[in-house]
Amino acid sequence: MLIHTTRFGEVQVPDSAVIRFPEGLVGFRDARKFVIFDCPEGTPFKWLQAVEQPELALVICDPLLFKPDYRVEITAEELNSLELDRPDDGVVCVILVVPPDPRQMTANLMGPIVFNAGARLGRQFVLMDTEYTTKYLIFQDGAPLPGGAGKGKEA
Repeated sequence: MLIHTTRFGEVQVPDSAVIRFPEGLVGFRDARKFVIFDCPEGTPFKWLQAVEQPELALVICDPLLFKPDYRVEITAEELNSLELDRPDDGVVCVILVVPPDPRQMTANLMGPIVFNAGARLGRQFVLMDTEYTTKYLIFQDGAPLPGGAGKGKEA
């Protein structure tokens, strides 16, 4: 499948790479098909690119890289919506905001995305009654992420 993107140009991806989001994302309910691209230079960041909206590409990352105690609690019904048998079978990512100074990068810990890689399904959850924030500062103590992130290069 050939997808058109404003950030990456035209990209050929296999149909099997498409991840379906039956409910879309918060703020982007009409975007229901995405692909994931790796960021260059070995950073832990990835791009979540909308298939049908060329301008929609979000930086995502595994939150355990900067918040090792991060946990997403979801119900059995929510697990079923992703066709997951166990919570540990899901892959969790969070959306990042990368400002001009990447040392000020933040993560939305209140709106994690959970993937079922096998079924190619994804869903964004909104966590309520939590201490998590939508603007968690990733580089709390100036510590860089693995792969050189946070050393002045934008993801």
